[in-house]
Amino acid sequence: MTTQIDGETLTTAGIHAIAGGAGASLSASARARMEATSPFAEPVLRQKWEWLVGGDAPEDDAELMTSFVHGHCAGVGAPLPAPLVRATLAARANVLAKGFSGVRPMVVDGVLRLLQDNVIPKVPRQGSVGTAGCPALSHMASVVLGFGGEAWVSGELQCVGTSYLEHAPTQKEVLSLINGSTLTTALAAIAVERSRRILDVAMKAAAMSFEVVRADTSCLDADVLALRGQPGGVVVAERLLAELSGSGIVGAWRTPDAFCIRCTPAVLGAAYDAVEATAAIINRELNGACDNPLVLPDGRVIEAGNFHAAPIALALDHLKIAMAQVAGISERRTFRMTHGQLSGLPSYLAESTGLNSGLMLAQYTAASRTSETKGLAHPASVDTIPTIQHREDHVSMGPGAAYMALELLEATADVVGIELLCGAQGADLHFAAGEGPLGKGTAASHAAVREVVRTWDRDRVLHPDLAAMSALVRGTRLVADGPAW
Repeated sequence: MTTQIDGETLTTAGIHAIAGGAGASLSASARARMEATSPFAEPVLRQKWEWLVGGDAPEDDAELMTSFVHGHCAGVGAPLPAPLVRATLAARANVLAKGFSGVRPMVVDGVLRLLQDNVIPKVPRQGSVGTAGCPALSHMASVVLGFGGEAWVSGELQCVGTSYLEHAPTQKEVLSLINGSTLTTALAAIAVERSRRILDVAMKAAAMSFEVVRADTSCLDADVLALRGQPGGVVVAERLLAELSGSGIVGAWRTPDAFCIRCTPAVLGAAYDAVEATAAIINRELNGACDNPLVLPDGRVIEAGNFHAAPIALALDHLKIAMAQVAGISERRTFRMTHGQLSGLPSYLAESTGLNSGLMLAQYTAASRTSETKGLAHPASVDTIPTIQHREDHVSMGPGAAYMALELLEATADVVGIELLCGAQGADLHFAAGEGPLGKGTAASHAAVREVVRTWDRDRVLHPDLAAMSALVRGTRLVADGPAW
């Protein structure tokens, strides 16, 4: 599959596909726009360069540009994983393809050549604050431009001294490769797609928990949920009902359940709406002119603040809080299933618990990972530390929000996997008691779990089961749409 880089139609799904190895190509329409605006930028840029370098700019453009990029290669920490580097390269290429950066098509061609050849610049994770002059983009640019940046080429880490551009770059082209909040946007796109996958699996896990605790399905009544007017809650209830269709265990027949069951449409629905709202913001940003200065079709070159990552940082913080809620309510359902007095099943979902611990430690681990999500959900965007001698006196801290979101999603995926594990075990106990059948969807989820983890009959090392469930959540067995993460 090849994704079009046209500055107008790139989506979070497209970024996720490229991150996973899909190809990308520059569209003819984007090429024409770039050719139309690129001649206007260079004549008015000398003054900006003099400010950027802190005095008179040298006459040697090559020395100036090399020094400038090297000075911005200031990242620290472990290297960014290859899929996230690919995502960032694709997102930056699309910004430039918008046609308002004053760069020639050959710049995007050079960036896309890295993707095509699977050349992965070595990019330290930390150091970017989500405004102009991004260190992460600078490490990537040093490879694109052949300024001696490090990259994995055919799996071998090399110093790249040959430019991927067809011709020598202009000053504006160098500046545009490193200037903007694209790192935050690219990571946010990945976070959105991972959140969607987790939510899809979380609904399946919740449906399984409904079976285990013999839930009252009145809470899924479409007419009642429609009265509230929150679309996510309606979507979640519809999916749960589809999963439970045909169940001989659940039904609208008894007193209301605890909130972790009864309020599942409200909580997962709110998260669903948050993810989709975030996706809309990120899709706009992926196709927005995130650069400075910008070159308009009439030839004006304007300094503005389109590089600031505030829109993405705030959206990411919303996403983090929403997905922490997904982990929190999932852990509560796991707790309920493993507590015999609440579930009506053997404690820890194992017979003879005087000898066997059963899945006691699964809930223990879920509690640990859920606690982590609460710390990671703290909003990064409320903080700002001035940089560049107070010239950049308000920054977004968007990259921090993005990294926290991705880490939070890893924890949430583990928590949801544990709920699925306990749900499948609880279903087996129902079967042993002659109860059933499961709903059509929950039966399929149960079968998927049993393909990778066998029923718990006596204590064994739990770690392999937890690892298998985590992989199941992240893979395509339960949710086929999109690449595995």
